[in-house]
Amino acid sequence: MENNYLEVARKYVYDTIGEKFYIPEDSIYEYEDIFCFSYQSKKYLETSDFREMSVGQGPQLIIKADGRIIPFGSAYTFDAAIRETRKKILIEKTIREICPNYNYWQDNYVLTINKIFNEETLISILKDHRATYIIPEIIGNSIHRVGKVYTKNDLIRRFKELPASFNTFYGLYSDLLIKLTESYCCNFSISQKENKKFASYTDHASEKDFEIIW
Repeated sequence: MENNYLEVARKYVYDTIGEKFYIPEDSIYEYEDIFCFSYQSKKYLETSDFREMSVGQGPQLIIKADGRIIPFGSAYTFDAAIRETRKKILIEKTIREICPNYNYWQDNYVLTINKIFNEETLISILKDHRATYIIPEIIGNSIHRVGKVYTKNDLIRRFKELPASFNTFYGLYSDLLIKLTESYCCNFSISQKENKKFASYTDHASEKDFEIIW
């Protein structure tokens, strides 16, 4: 990808936004680790007619190390977007020492506790991040999936059989992983969450649609 970042940026805009958009030269900033750009509608750039202006988009950043493109909204300046991205890359590097395939910009992971060194600390961290299990509740012929936050006793019961996997948390996933790492309260791993589609009605449901998602 070396020296082809503008080409990559143009392809990204064409593929994800559309052919009616363009990357103005004065929106391009390049650094050792990051390539920055923005885009605007061709019609606005040609006419300066504000009715043709595309709004809402902000800086778009290419991480040079691996080619990931990180989009920001218009609330971000280029400087703010660069600072935030660099901060997240550093957090990502720390977590990757334990979980090599971790991507900060994804949160669709399953956390698996393999071994426990300090149960009280682990319980506290999981409760702080609202570890949740999902129960299917039947109302008429509809299936509603309701989140239930784990209690301390729920977690103790789950820990009786390891490994124990947890599918749902609320809050920053990176913060959860950092705290688990720094506290050394357990041995854990993460895996990509499967994209599962569940039936919304009982007459189209299989056995899996009635299972609790831990």
